[in-house]
Amino acid sequence: MRRRENRKMYSIRGRMIGIVLMCWLLPFVLVIGGMGYYILSNRSDNKAQSLEAQLAFNDQICVERLNNAVKDSKKASYDKEIENAFKYRDTVYKGEGDWESSRWTGIMQVTREYISAQYQSNICFMDTVFWYYDNPEKHNTSIFNLRAGGGYSQIDSYWKNDHEEIYETARELDTAVAFKYVNGRLYLVRNLIDSRFEPIGALVMRINMSYCFSTLTSFPLGSALTIMLQDEMITLQGRELDEEEQGYLYDKKSGYEWSGEGLYVYHSMRGSDYRLSTVMLADKSTALSSFFGYQYVLLGMLLFLIPLMLLLMRLLNTQIAVPIQGLVRAGDQIKAGNLGYQLEDEPGSTEFISLTESFNQMSSTLKYQFDHIYEEELALRDAKIMALQSHINPHFMNNTLEIINWEARLEGNIKVSKMIESLSTLMDAAMDRHKRPEVLLSEEMIYVDAYLYITKERLGKRLTIEKELDEDMMECYVPRLILQPVIENAIEHGIVPNGSGIVKITGEMEENYLYLYIENSGTLTKENEEKIERLLDPDYDTSKESSGNLGIANVNQRLRILYGTDCGLTIRSAGENRIRARLVIKRGQKEQ
Repeated sequence: MRRRENRKMYSIRGRMIGIVLMCWLLPFVLVIGGMGYYILSNRSDNKAQSLEAQLAFNDQICVERLNNAVKDSKKASYDKEIENAFKYRDTVYKGEGDWESSRWTGIMQVTREYISAQYQSNICFMDTVFWYYDNPEKHNTSIFNLRAGGGYSQIDSYWKNDHEEIYETARELDTAVAFKYVNGRLYLVRNLIDSRFEPIGALVMRINMSYCFSTLTSFPLGSALTIMLQDEMITLQGRELDEEEQGYLYDKKSGYEWSGEGLYVYHSMRGSDYRLSTVMLADKSTALSSFFGYQYVLLGMLLFLIPLMLLLMRLLNTQIAVPIQGLVRAGDQIKAGNLGYQLEDEPGSTEFISLTESFNQMSSTLKYQFDHIYEEELALRDAKIMALQSHINPHFMNNTLEIINWEARLEGNIKVSKMIESLSTLMDAAMDRHKRPEVLLSEEMIYVDAYLYITKERLGKRLTIEKELDEDMMECYVPRLILQPVIENAIEHGIVPNGSGIVKITGEMEENYLYLYIENSGTLTKENEEKIERLLDPDYDTSKESSGNLGIANVNQRLRILYGTDCGLTIRSAGENRIRARLVIKRGQKEQ
């Protein structure tokens, strides 16, 4: 870095003391007095903060009501009454006369009875329509909620004006929930999926906006009020926002901002399957009605302080702002990936000289660390995870194919199809075509169920399976194929040697951790305990072990690599003739 020789350097502190002594002492009392009067008489920020807090509270109530609506809509999937009616349509709904008409009459009867029982008195919905993808205009049913303001004319309006756009939304929706704002009407749309993950029909529910957004529409002082629900922009009150004002809805932050038109108060928060963003404009005369005259006080203070402000601004610009801008630009270079970037310009004060030299040294050190340390360790970790995940037990695959072949030769019934389907599920999970290190526990249990179905066919009545997992746990993320090796270990080393037994899968959540337990019948000998201790040792080298013994070691090392040393696998005796395996998984890893 260039050095300016034979130049006397002064610190910012020394220069600031000189300025204060020369031109600050006399104005100080007057400025503080004026500022004190202004602060006491002007509480505009307090007013804005109060409005911000009120808007956040109102949004919270709206989100709670929308969450209830989303939760209630999911009952149709969880209860499976509509799915079962459609699934068994070929065997149950056969009447005399036209067979096709007869079975659809039965299906629609079950469908209407179900949505009537679930949604007709739900204050969140004005009316509810369910239609099947097999001819929606013909195979549909609907109900309306008079208490929420629903009626037949609204259902008729849906079919005439809104159905085509809702239908296109549902086709692209898969298993998610969507909010759709069409022609001034807000709909909640979700598909019902069969066991093959194919949509059979769509549940379309018109949201009771006067109820769900009542706290916002009754909000005082708002001359314009707009929300964004998912990607749908809805004007609840006053005029529509222009393009610049709509930026508050995309900011995903909360706060307020004064502008020439008035006070913008905005807030954003997440719901169960969506994000709600709100922006309210309070006109300036309303927001500042109690602070008339403050402009004149402020103007007088500014006129008095102009000479001092000009002097201070020049000093701050040359001695502080310019060097800081240089540091900021240098920081942006580092952020952009230009590691090792060096500041060349010499600041005018000793403090910034020290900062500049420290920054240059830090930048050089950072480049070295990224080039020679961090990338090397990151590559090592990724390689180790990939190596651990690449182990596949070929014996299990061979046994499965042998069972399927035996079933095909001797029985030739539907079991073969189910076993092939289960094997396909496991092979798809093992190949991991989407390269996902983590999946939802609900998806992981699909792989577990596929494995247990095949194993159950092999062992028959000798194997009993018990599962006790709460629905809340199913939304937690776990490493892919983390349970199957532990369950396989429990069956092959616990159930098979004893001839029969029970495998029980349970779990619990505590603060930031998810605990999963696999219990099985059996006992641990001293030799077993020594082997388990060796396989689960953090420093255990899996390359020294045969592939048949890698299962639990693989699981333990994957958990420790992904979540840290406080997570992993333990296997202990759980009492008389019981063995328990515990997996500790840190929650929230997907978001991080």
